[in-house]
Amino acid sequence: METSEYKDEYFCKIYDDNECVGYCKYYMGPVETNSVYIEYIYIYEGCRRKGYATAMVKELQSKYMLLWEYSFTELGRMWYDGLVDKNVVK
Repeated sequence: METSEYKDEYFCKIYDDNECVGYCKYYMGPVETNSVYIEYIYIYEGCRRKGYATAMVKELQSKYMLLWEYSFTELGRMWYDGLVDKNVVK
């Protein structure tokens, strides 16, 4: 079976009450898998630890299968491990 490397990129800002609190970049995985790779989620420093990045993951996960490359910053790794511990992602 041949796999398509369809990589449409998406960049979105994350808002709370009309205030931008961060942004996310992700791209589509192979078409036949209905999946996305999250390249990064960045939340502005004053807005962190309020669930915005987790909400973004949940939103994407409600529409797509998430694929991870597992290359995280140190803070990103702790955040991701927390998502696993809380069964948000597997």
